[in-house]
Amino acid sequence: MRIIKPFAILTPQTIIQDKAVAFDKKIEAIDTVENLIKKYPNAAVEHDENALLLPGFANPHLHLEFSANKATLQYGDFIPWLYSVIRHREDLLPLCDGACLEQTLWSIIQTGTTAIGAISSYGEDLQACVDSALKVVYFNEVIGSNAATADVMYASFLERFHQSKKHENERFKAAVAIHSPYSVHYILAKRALDIAKKYGSLVSVHFMESRAERKWLDKGSGEFAKFFKEFLNQTRPVNDTKSFLELFKELHTLFVHMVWANEEEIQTIASYNAHIIHCPISNRLLGNGVLNLEKIKSIPYAIATDGLSSNYSLNMYEELKAALFVHPYKEATTFAKELIIRATKAGYDALGFEGGEIAVGKDADMQLIDLPEGLTNVEDLYLHTILHTKKPKKVYIQGVEYV
Repeated sequence: MRIIKPFAILTPQTIIQDKAVAFDKKIEAIDTVENLIKKYPNAAVEHDENALLLPGFANPHLHLEFSANKATLQYGDFIPWLYSVIRHREDLLPLCDGACLEQTLWSIIQTGTTAIGAISSYGEDLQACVDSALKVVYFNEVIGSNAATADVMYASFLERFHQSKKHENERFKAAVAIHSPYSVHYILAKRALDIAKKYGSLVSVHFMESRAERKWLDKGSGEFAKFFKEFLNQTRPVNDTKSFLELFKELHTLFVHMVWANEEEIQTIASYNAHIIHCPISNRLLGNGVLNLEKIKSIPYAIATDGLSSNYSLNMYEELKAALFVHPYKEATTFAKELIIRATKAGYDALGFEGGEIAVGKDADMQLIDLPEGLTNVEDLYLHTILHTKKPKKVYIQGVEYV
């Protein structure tokens, strides 16, 4: 048993002062430090009046397999970026070997994240995710818009899914990812989602990320028309969005990006068991615009970094800073509180893990950070935590200290 007495606790919904947290694997009690010492006389006690205690972050959408990318891929617009991924992926993927993946996962923990959603296209990151101290939802991704190759792509997906199922425990879950409505044939998507239904698996899907996707799916035109003709000799979309969305009706799904979703699609998704995953830096770097948070307010959303194929960092503090600035019409102090909730409790809810809150009975997935220097207004803690924190000084996952 351990007891931590910080300057304040961000639960994250409220700020608690003059209290301490007693924890082992789970949070056992929140009370004055004197009362907790009486209750747990053998506990190790840490006083840190220059620190804040808050939940660990959940990063529900990232692609580890491209973690070797620094400046190889082309940013600025979605289609040139996509061409650069195709052009360089055979070079980039082997560069992120086991050591690279291990270091990437460790850097995620060091920056305060305690749970992730890892989108895996090839399964090369499976063992690294299994071995990590992180809580991981491992999304086995299916892609393929050509009906002639559907059986092959499905077989590959199924093998990877069942391989990941073998490793399931309370900290590792196998899940299903459908790449997108423009890149996965309806039949292939349906077969993969039938597996998700059979096993009660969480699902992730990129949806309406770019203007190019919107034009292609609506009218079969725009920049994707050239792309699909050149690479796959396809002249029309393989899905209409209405039929595609109906596939997710009975599933818990994370709809990633949603920048170009229309009102009808938003209303449909709002009627599902769904979360939106907002990746502001990735959206900015690929020229996709900014998610309209007012339009999607009927759907819970969480914050994620996406992968290093479309971001310079997997540090959620960097993502929160970006989110704060790309939504300029949100009042800064109240929006900062919302963002920290979205990065903790909402992310944990999206992934289905226990945690994301400093509350009795929750897993002790927490981070201890430096108190912003010179703080005069306690209510500003949320904002200054985002502005001034680069990484925590301690991270706990199920009560075990990793940093």
